[in-house]
Amino acid sequence: MSMPTHKRARSDPPPILVEDTATAETDMGRLPRSQTAYARDAPQPTSYRPRPEPQSRESYHDTTRQRRNNTWERGHRRQRSPNIEWHEKWTKDSWQNGRVLLIDYVDKNHTTQGRRKIVAQEFNDVEGLRNFYQNEELSGQAALRVIHVQNASWATRFLLRKFNIDATDDLVGTSFGRWARYERPQRRANKPVLNGKTFRTQRDPWRGISRTSFGCDYLKHYPANQVVESDYVKSTKMMALNHYDEYDLPAHTYDVHVQRLSVYVQLSYDEPGGDVDPDISNPYDEEEYQYHENLKKQYNADDYVPKLKTLDNGNTIILFEHSQTGSVEDTLVKARQEIELRWRRLTFYMPRSDTEDDGLMVPKCMDLILRDIFRALAQNWEKYSNICEVHTGILEDKIYENPADETRAPELWTNASLWLKVERLMYLHIDLIKETRAYLHELDNSDPSEDGPWLESSAEEMEKLTTLFQEGVVKPTDNLSDLMYKSVGIRDARHSLQLGLSMWRLSWITFVFLPLTFTTGFFGMNVDTFAENPSIKYFLIAVVALFTVVIALWYMMKHTLSSQHQETLRRGVYERLHSELSSKHPTLWTRRGPRHGVVPVGWWAGLKWRFITHWFNADRTVLATRPEDPADRELGTWSRMKNYLARRWLATLPVMPRAPAASELDLYLRAQEKARETPTLGMLVEAIAPVGLADGAPTAASRMRRSVRSLRSLSPGRSVRSEGDKPVERGRSEERPSSGVMVEEKGVGSDDGSGDERERGPGSFRERLGVPG
Repeated sequence: MSMPTHKRARSDPPPILVEDTATAETDMGRLPRSQTAYARDAPQPTSYRPRPEPQSRESYHDTTRQRRNNTWERGHRRQRSPNIEWHEKWTKDSWQNGRVLLIDYVDKNHTTQGRRKIVAQEFNDVEGLRNFYQNEELSGQAALRVIHVQNASWATRFLLRKFNIDATDDLVGTSFGRWARYERPQRRANKPVLNGKTFRTQRDPWRGISRTSFGCDYLKHYPANQVVESDYVKSTKMMALNHYDEYDLPAHTYDVHVQRLSVYVQLSYDEPGGDVDPDISNPYDEEEYQYHENLKKQYNADDYVPKLKTLDNGNTIILFEHSQTGSVEDTLVKARQEIELRWRRLTFYMPRSDTEDDGLMVPKCMDLILRDIFRALAQNWEKYSNICEVHTGILEDKIYENPADETRAPELWTNASLWLKVERLMYLHIDLIKETRAYLHELDNSDPSEDGPWLESSAEEMEKLTTLFQEGVVKPTDNLSDLMYKSVGIRDARHSLQLGLSMWRLSWITFVFLPLTFTTGFFGMNVDTFAENPSIKYFLIAVVALFTVVIALWYMMKHTLSSQHQETLRRGVYERLHSELSSKHPTLWTRRGPRHGVVPVGWWAGLKWRFITHWFNADRTVLATRPEDPADRELGTWSRMKNYLARRWLATLPVMPRAPAASELDLYLRAQEKARETPTLGMLVEAIAPVGLADGAPTAASRMRRSVRSLRSLSPGRSVRSEGDKPVERGRSEERPSSGVMVEEKGVGSDDGSGDERERGPGSFRERLGVPG
């Protein structure tokens, strides 16, 4: 069956010719099933695709069942891309000793009609690889070769020699061979140590290649008890994670192991055996090789000098992987699944201009393949982070049920320690990607600003995953630690309070029995005073008297100490109390204490008013100043009692109507100055002022009328003082009669608490009104 010929638009991608020589018994001297494979696997244009004949329902199901049995076993089916099939059936017994997938992007010189051809082959033993490389026509046709090694130690040893990776010569050797040869991660105290490493770009002028490589450890989660327990497996097990079972209950679901990934990148820039410096010895010289072979036979030397012709000097990417279960499904790049299928049709996704020239196609394909490797690493991290979030959520629910439960502490500390190691590994992977990107630019001598960066957005994607892991796993664990610390602290504080309360009760019991104990000891002394055994009543009298004295002394000491610290502490309490009383009793109280000029009615009301003004004096309450700030002390019993009595008495205290304050008198005097122009205002004030007091105190009203009339003769702005019975007026030389009252302008309202200053001296407002004190 031949391919249909048609004219193809330049914007269309080139067709893919896939050759699958996966059978191990295939003769490497020819290309088996090449014609049929090309015809079946190549994507055909829609306009030239023949219309299939209608099938019956039975024949359709038979065809579908046959296709399913010829490709994947039940349980391994996956949505496959069109026109690419694996000819070898995959069973449970496949690749017990490992698997090697070799994909060749064939050089255009080895293809017909200028089309790009891709050949994929699978090997399960070293003989198949050796036979492949012995066929020079088959092994030399690749412009780019991708080798995926899965759980195949035999292939690792063969490829390390084939690409001269494990050489000990300082000129052409590299330390990547020691990394790739060890399948298990580094251990310390029989525990895995997560690590990652990059290897600088190195040139081999004799082979005409430049190469770089990198390797890293990553975490792979398996269902619990799936991995067979052994000494090797125990040394790679990192942690155990909880998840919800089929009954939606927390259970041990996953075991996390450490696996290793190693990638080798080789780029050819010249033909092998070119001109080199004659002063530098050739490490691939045939004579030197024979000399070392003779030494090896004679002295059993281990030096190995490869022949230049036997080495693979082409463009190559080698991926070494090993899984803990030994299955090719448990590696980072799974066998016969999405990434490998993409590699088999990689040129189909590339622009036509990049596939026409091998020099452009090779670095583009290398970049895409390396991006796929890091994308698989990022997907693995994403799955692992989701499981860790569920594990942390389960522990979070348990701790929130009882935060003070210390039995969860060991598990919490273990998780916190493991998350720090995982976070460190994620940062290692980010640095590894950035360093590898720089080494790849050195590999092909490219400029990132002109040719574009290698591994574009791979490091940024890993940084996002690191941030998500921190927000979803690390920070919640730290918050749980803080919560447990705080909960334990609160619990211990409660225990301390309970212990302090118990000691307080014990102290009271001791205090109560202290007089009785002292009296018992006193009357129990063997002295002549008690030789005649006095009556028991003296014991009782002494006990009662002593207990009374002790109680009195205790109360006096407590009251004295409390009163010493009362001023500053009570400021906030008294300010709130004064505000409350001023809003409820504005005629009796201000925010700075009781008003001055309040005249209670009756001796009992006057006594209560004197107590209230003494207890809540502004100088000892809201205006008190002390250097210390004992705001954490509480009010004593006596202070609370005084607050209660003040609220109760002020609610029912009968007083006389309040007289005008000094500020009101100043307004009155100013009004008299204006009364010359408007005499009606002065007459109104003179008539209203005494009437306000007429009902409550007729005598005070009459005296106030006389005082007001005497004050009308005074002009505002003058100051008069009394010297004996002679009034002296300042600011004028002539004398005139006066009432003997000294008036001072203050300009302060009655609510500011400064009325006590106006009450002092012989010229107080009470004397002016003639109201007795």
